[in-house]
Amino acid sequence: MSVQPSLFGPDPVPVNPPSSPPTSTTTGDPLAAARLQGLIRELTLLNEEIPVIVEGRRDVAALRHLGLTGAILTLHCGQTVAAFGERIAHRFPAVILLLDWDRRGRQLHTQLTRQLDTDWEEYHYIRQELIALCQSAISSIEELPALMAVRTSSTRTAPPRNPPATGRRPSP
Repeated sequence: MSVQPSLFGPDPVPVNPPSSPPTSTTTGDPLAAARLQGLIRELTLLNEEIPVIVEGRRDVAALRHLGLTGAILTLHCGQTVAAFGERIAHRFPAVILLLDWDRRGRQLHTQLTRQLDTDWEEYHYIRQELIALCQSAISSIEELPALMAVRTSSTRTAPPRNPPATGRRPSP
């Protein structure tokens, strides 16, 4: 397992994502799958210059698995939300907030946005689009790789298992 050093903590962050079984509601809509893939590509490009803030180490691992290579900061790093927000505001002119959309994630998002003087609103659409595309299937960033795997595989056209019948009998 490879590790990625955390910017705010001594603990290494595992790069291998956790496996999370997706629900049956994750398959089916090829348009949503394409939009989700495009959003992840856009996030990957933005992350080359702008740090992403997530809740914990499993979220970091999930985003690394999806291809993000830039700075990913964990909110749960032993600091209060206020101290973390102040530190971020002093270090970065802009950030992308990708906190989970479960009840706790929404609370943390609200608390952190009150603390940040840095620009986060410009990239808020990314989290909102993720919520719109994934809300019925998942509620956390760490579940994204499993969802992407299911959505990607469900949009591919599989070859037929048996060749179509021609109505002829095979010759002896």
